[in-house]
Amino acid sequence: MNNVVRRQGASAIPVNSEGKILLQLRDDRPDLLYPNCWTTLGGGVEDGETFDQAIRRELLEEIELELPVKLWRVDESIIEIHGHQFHVENAIYAARIDLPISVIKLNEGQRLGYFGLDDLSTLQIGYNYEPTFREFFAALKGGILPL
Repeated sequence: MNNVVRRQGASAIPVNSEGKILLQLRDDRPDLLYPNCWTTLGGGVEDGETFDQAIRRELLEEIELELPVKLWRVDESIIEIHGHQFHVENAIYAARIDLPISVIKLNEGQRLGYFGLDDLSTLQIGYNYEPTFREFFAALKGGILPL
């Protein structure tokens, strides 16, 4: 793994009282990975930040909200982007949100949406998150999420 660059990220999957998750539609720009795809809120961990600090910062930057978050799990993967390999460690947080989309200020991306398990097959999902979302819904249904 000598030529592999390490990156850390933090993602939030907010869930409302109806059991639907809040996703963000990424901007449709060619310079972005997964343009025009649905994904989590979140982003990269900055130097000196913990995962907890990063997700709180990202939520403030992206939707201007301080949500109660709890770590669900940390995923690790090796991905290739433009010929470079990255070892990505991504902390995924569960969060509670009970606000209508109309009152959430979106600073990044095209729009927000609440989605249930049955909606996933109709969405273009980025970062190969569909299996993660399905596992999240299963954990939610099984009562094992830390919410």
